[in-house]
Amino acid sequence: MADHLIDIVNEEDEVIGQELKSRKSELGFISRVVAVVVRDLEGRIVICKRSPNKSFDANKYDFAAVGHVDAGETYEHAAQRELMEEAQIKSSVQMLDKLYEVNEDNGKIHKSFCVTFLVDTDETPHFNDETVSFRKMSVQEIEKEMQETPEKFCQGFIKDFNRVKNKL
Repeated sequence: MADHLIDIVNEEDEVIGQELKSRKSELGFISRVVAVVVRDLEGRIVICKRSPNKSFDANKYDFAAVGHVDAGETYEHAAQRELMEEAQIKSSVQMLDKLYEVNEDNGKIHKSFCVTFLVDTDETPHFNDETVSFRKMSVQEIEKEMQETPEKFCQGFIKDFNRVKNKL
């Protein structure tokens, strides 16, 4: 997606302004993001490998849909939009959790409130150019792989997954 406005929020997640997404690292403001866990009808979680062209956590595993909440948008609407844009799945979403996160990658600091949502579906995801592949794994398989090779996973994925895995 092209550069666009996102809300700037304070430590209480109250909107205090707007700025271009591209200026987030430079200005260091707090934004809002969503992460969507897609679970198939057999209980497996869809994880995707981010494109090498991504500016943050390239070539690492993440949830099926992750992205910024656009200016003026709700968390729920952003989750549904990101799910459609990134996985071509149209679905209602169920909120699992909300957390303030600080992540760092190659000297870039990203501060955000992240709301994690769940979608149960047997639809096959069809990813766009932000993702190079996907896998379906059980919660236990993800836990084992994260313990053995944590460098394969986005920092936000590890934090969010560990926080919500008991709700999956």
